[in-house]
Amino acid sequence: MISVAVCTYNRSESLRDTLRSLSAQVMTADDSLEVIVVDNNSTDRTAAVVREEAARMRWPLRYVVEPRQGIAFARNLGLQTARGHYVAFIDDDAIADPRWIESLSRGIADTGADLIGGRIDPCWLAPRPTWLTTELCGPITAFDCGPQRHRCTTRCSHAFLTTNVALRRAAVGAYGLFDVSLGRRGTRWVGGEDFELFRRWLRQGAAIVYEPSALVQHKVSPERVTPAFYRRWFEDIGYTQAHQLEAKWHHRLSVMPAWRWKALALAGARYALAQTLGAHGADRRLCAELWWRFERSFLLERLDHWRRRKNCRFSQA
Repeated sequence: MISVAVCTYNRSESLRDTLRSLSAQVMTADDSLEVIVVDNNSTDRTAAVVREEAARMRWPLRYVVEPRQGIAFARNLGLQTARGHYVAFIDDDAIADPRWIESLSRGIADTGADLIGGRIDPCWLAPRPTWLTTELCGPITAFDCGPQRHRCTTRCSHAFLTTNVALRRAAVGAYGLFDVSLGRRGTRWVGGEDFELFRRWLRQGAAIVYEPSALVQHKVSPERVTPAFYRRWFEDIGYTQAHQLEAKWHHRLSVMPAWRWKALALAGARYALAQTLGAHGADRRLCAELWWRFERSFLLERLDHWRRRKNCRFSQA
């Protein structure tokens, strides 16, 4: 049996679409499915929507509440609550292809993967802006690693997103849960808990497989494709990546690796050059600004960690 965990927070109507796409899954006679909604303290109609959809759901549907705020807490509760041998995750603003579970099951049967992930296509709810190039597609949660199934290695530069991934429950005991230190901190998100788990499982020898036939569509709402949203996202992802670096950089005396200083300089130069462009260069100027915001945010967070480490050493001296 496969369990599907849907972690949700205040997206009740979007959640309804997700649950209906799960109810419409095409399954073989040998497969079985359960759906778990993990409510992370929603204040909207989430509980009512789950009750309404449970009456029409073709599969067992359970509802649990995770009172600790943060997506990593919610995902871990999904793993701990599930009864299936594998636990698949899909976001509450995503739509599963009718053969999503069937494709994951086939990939699991063929490879014995500890973790398997699939393709994520954008579902545009508004026209795509002209400035949104492939270089800037991170915030829309699109993911495509090509048409061929393959096993991932530590050389892989990508990481699967928990909008479309399944974990072998028995492997969680060996490789660990999601890192709950990655979540909301004040007014910012320290995201990347899916990236951290993916890289950690790879380092420890987990079998991780990409299955291109397992397809999920992720909604791209109008508010997610505005310059304001992108500015915030690039700053927060810089903050996130700098925070994650501390785990392997805390014993160093320097602020960050040399290649990061080079990236900062290049982003600054690109941003400065973009300011000389006329009105026709507005899209290029925004792109340069976003990457400068990312690098600047990364540096500021690294400096904060460096100062705290320095103060700690002085206090221990």
